Amino acid sequence: MTGVGKIEELERNSGAPVELRVIADAAQLPVVRAVAETLAVLADFTLDDIADIKLVVDEVCSELIAGAVRGSELTCSFIVSDGGMRIASTSTLVPDRVPKQDSFGWHVLQTLTDSISMSEHGVEAGHIVAVDVVKRRSNL
Repeated sequence: MTGVGKIEELERNSGAPVELRVIADAAQLPVVRAVAETLAVLADFTLDDIADIKLVVDEVCSELIAGAVRGSELTCSFIVSDGGMRIASTSTLVPDRVPKQDSFGWHVLQTLTDSISMSEHGVEAGHIVAVDVVKRRSNL
């Protein structure tokens, strides 16, 4: 199944998304991790899956924050379903600070998730970058 197929399957069986918006600043990382962890715990993910989700959120959001245009927001949307969790993170980045898909960090993300994709488009203030991740439950 392709990444898009996994996302569509997850959305069909999901509850309402939880959206979090914070200033794109490293001081906000614990808040974002805590929301992801809480949602995973409440949805009865395994301890390994919860650890993976926290690491994925930390890596994605750290990359987006590191390249963010001063004063921009970091938005994270979490969709939990019986099949897993979808995490969509977005921020406005300085054009030359867009995450590299051939980096070690990106390889780690590919290893920890079932699907990961990144999109970007330029706007006057910078590049809007969105990273979309799906983590399926390992106990299915």
